[in-house]
Amino acid sequence: MHASTSRTSTWRSWGVVLVAITIAVGSVSPVRAESNTDANAIVDIALVPRTGTEIIWRNRSYVGELTISTAGRNLALVEEVALDAYLRGIHEVPLSWPDETLKAQVVAARTYLAWTMDRGRSSAGRKYDFDICATIQCQVYGGSSPGESIDEVRWDDAISRTSREILLYEDAPAQALYSSSAGARTRAIQDIWATTPKPYLQAVDSPELEVTPYRSWTVEVPAEVFRRVVGEAGFVVGGAISTVIVVGPGEGLGPDRVEIQSELGVTSIPVSRIRGIFNKYGPALYPGLFPGPRPSGRRWPQTILSYSFETAVVGDAETESIGLSSFLPASDLPSPLTIVFDGEGWGHAIGMSQWGIKAMGDDGWIYGDMLAHYYGGLRPQDGGKYIPDTVRIGLTWTLPTLEFEATGSFDLWINGTYAGVLPAGRWQFDRSSSGIRLTPPEGAEFITARVTNRYWPR
Repeated sequence: MHASTSRTSTWRSWGVVLVAITIAVGSVSPVRAESNTDANAIVDIALVPRTGTEIIWRNRSYVGELTISTAGRNLALVEEVALDAYLRGIHEVPLSWPDETLKAQVVAARTYLAWTMDRGRSSAGRKYDFDICATIQCQVYGGSSPGESIDEVRWDDAISRTSREILLYEDAPAQALYSSSAGARTRAIQDIWATTPKPYLQAVDSPELEVTPYRSWTVEVPAEVFRRVVGEAGFVVGGAISTVIVVGPGEGLGPDRVEIQSELGVTSIPVSRIRGIFNKYGPALYPGLFPGPRPSGRRWPQTILSYSFETAVVGDAETESIGLSSFLPASDLPSPLTIVFDGEGWGHAIGMSQWGIKAMGDDGWIYGDMLAHYYGGLRPQDGGKYIPDTVRIGLTWTLPTLEFEATGSFDLWINGTYAGVLPAGRWQFDRSSSGIRLTPPEGAEFITARVTNRYWPR
């Protein structure tokens, strides 16, 4: 179980070492708090909102303790909250969806958190002291502020009604992967990531085709664009392209791959790689072309939306081969060929499909049956020792400047030492050569303080 460290109890149990750090000055221009020597550098700041105060960052509200620390040339921002407050901030499905669908999503999210914490922190988590990140790489987290709308109350109800419930496999949290849309059928984990098969992450039918907006999608890629994009990842496709096909050993037997037949041979790329390559380099090299348009005219959220697709070469391959008789290779000439990707779904399609549980909720399924369908018969049960009391969420560690709007007063800690109560307003923190520079709101009035530094374990 993850336990937070009380700043109050730490203060009582550890000695103090005096350092000269001035926090603030009166009410003229914006004030900067920063020590003059590396020995006294501010490297850790904590903002603890008082009751009723929210701290707003990037249009999202936080009520948990926010810690700012140095991260190379940038700053790391971590929030610590109670488990239910973390789940409240999970923004993975529309909260207007059916009640049973929301319960299934809560259990999947709570299970994924428990699995993440049980396996141990990532390298970034160990370095910057957090349990789980806040992005699509982990679970999308949108802040801990409680909501008051009808749908937000329904989400809170789903959290409380499934309290402590997770999915267990062999007496440990299951790797409860989920994604937006699987199309007609989910994928086996070993078919996508060439990892050890898990019996609860195998392909099953997904009853979502009548509701998902990702039922089908098409991406058309000119041959010369295709060559350049895959070339950015080190895959060389030389000469005229004749075929591009998806091949594999069959469902549940390992990864599929895309094979490109050109006049200089065969280039083989795993489907997982080619999706990542096009999603990374496609928009960077051809922002006007990728992501492509939906039938409605808006763009798709990614260039290649899933790993479930077929490919075809459209055009006259003989016309492209004419270039080989000239002084330039075909790969250096405009090509009449187009590589077409026809796919379905959005995301990795392993485990639970969110649009699938939306369809199930519409049809009256209960959440336990939804989860059992997608996770090989696993059903919710008490998570016991795997349920954490508090969670530390890594919000960012790649920005040199952080700006916050405090709606009310909050407590400030510097290098583990209590520094006083600060007022509402816009606050800015910058990575400086000697630590962290603090700029309070213009005109803010609060008392200058000499700070003591404590060293306490994280």
